Amino acid sequence: VDTLAAIALQAGLAVSADRRLRSSQSAEEWLRSSAADRWAVLVTAFRDALPRGVRSAGGGWVPPEAWPFAHPWDPTWAERAHVLQDAAALLGLIAEDGTEPAWAVSLRRGGDAEAEALARLLPAEVDRIFLQNDLTAIAPGPLQPALDVRLRTIAARESAAQASSYRFTSESVAHAFVAGETEASILDFLTSVSLTGIPQPLGYLIAQTAQRHGLVRVSTDDETGRTRIESSDAHLIQAMAVDQSLRPLALSAHLDSLTTRVGRDTVYWALTDARYPATLVGPDGSLLVRERHPAPPAPAPSGDSTDLMPLITRLRSHQGPDADAAWLDRELEAAVRAKSVLEVTVGMPDGSTRQLLLEATGMGGGRLRGRDRAADVERTLPVSSILTATIVAS
Repeated sequence: VDTLAAIALQAGLAVSADRRLRSSQSAEEWLRSSAADRWAVLVTAFRDALPRGVRSAGGGWVPPEAWPFAHPWDPTWAERAHVLQDAAALLGLIAEDGTEPAWAVSLRRGGDAEAEALARLLPAEVDRIFLQNDLTAIAPGPLQPALDVRLRTIAARESAAQASSYRFTSESVAHAFVAGETEASILDFLTSVSLTGIPQPLGYLIAQTAQRHGLVRVSTDDETGRTRIESSDAHLIQAMAVDQSLRPLALSAHLDSLTTRVGRDTVYWALTDARYPATLVGPDGSLLVRERHPAPPAPAPSGDSTDLMPLITRLRSHQGPDADAAWLDRELEAAVRAKSVLEVTVGMPDGSTRQLLLEATGMGGGRLRGRDRAADVERTLPVSSILTATIVAS
C-alpha cells in the first residue's frame, strides 16, 4: 500500500493535506482515462521522479539491477532502491523474471511512454452492462473507465475482474442523489448502458429513494445564525430529536423544526451518516451539493527558481588534490570498517593503470591493506597511488 501511495503522490493523483491522503483535482480526470493512458501517466511520473543516481544521461534509467549500488556509502539507499524496484515491477516496467518488457524500452531511453504494446495485451473494454432483478449489474468485460466512475456513484462495486459486478442499495442510490444526481439522470444513464432494460425492482428502488431524498432540509437561520433542520414529515423530526447518535449536536426543538449551534455542513454529514434523507439548502432556498472530502487545490508553484549550477561549478573548481585525497581516505576507511570488497584503480610508475579486486582488511600509514581475490595474496597499496575505489557486491 505504501508503494502504491508513493506512486499516486508522484503522479499528482493524491496530495497530503490536514494529515490525510486525499485524491487530487486531477485524479477524477485520470480515472476517466483509458487503462493505457492511465498507465502512461503513472510511469512517466515515476521515471521523472527517480533519483539522479539511477537516471541515465539520456533522461531514462540505468539497468534496475544496478540501482542498489548507485549510492554505496548511503546506509539507507539499499532499502530505498528495493522500494523503487518494487514500484517499477508494479508498474510493469520489470517483468517477473527481471527482464524488460517491450513497452518499457522507450521510457528507459528517456522517450515518451509507448502504451500501444501494452494496450494490445489488455482485454477489450465494454460499454454495456446487464441489469438484473436482484439489484445487481454485471459488466461482461472491463467497463470503460468513464462509465465505471459514473456507475460507482450509484452502485457499490462488489468485484473487479474481467466480469465486474455492482450492487444497488438504498444507501448507494441516496449517495448518488447527494452527489447531484436526480431520478431522471440516473434512469437515463442506466437506460443508455443496459442490455436488459431497467428491471422493475431497480426502478422501484430509485423511485422510492428519490421520494425520500430531501425530506430533511438543513440550512442556516439568517436571524440567529444557528443551523436549522426542517422536514415535512413530523415523525422524522421526532425521531431525530431522540436519536442517541445525534446527541453531540445538542438539538433543541423550535416550533416545527430543530436547531443547533453546530455548523450546517457538520450537521448535514451527521444526519447523512445516521441515514436520514438530508439535503443542504442555501440562503436562497436552492439545493446545494457538497463533497465530504473535496480535493484540495494544487500546491502553488515554488517561487524559488535559483539556478545553483554556477555555484556548484565554482565550488568544484576550487577543489584541489588535497580535498580529493581526503575524500578518498574517508571512503577507504569506511570500506575497511565494513570489510567491503573494493575495485581499485591503481596508477603505475610507467603511467599505466591496473585494476584490482581487494577485500579491504586495514589501513594505516597512508597505505591500504587487502587480499587480492584474483591472486589470493595480501597486498599493501599506497593510498597516493589509488586513483578510484568502488564498492562491489561481495
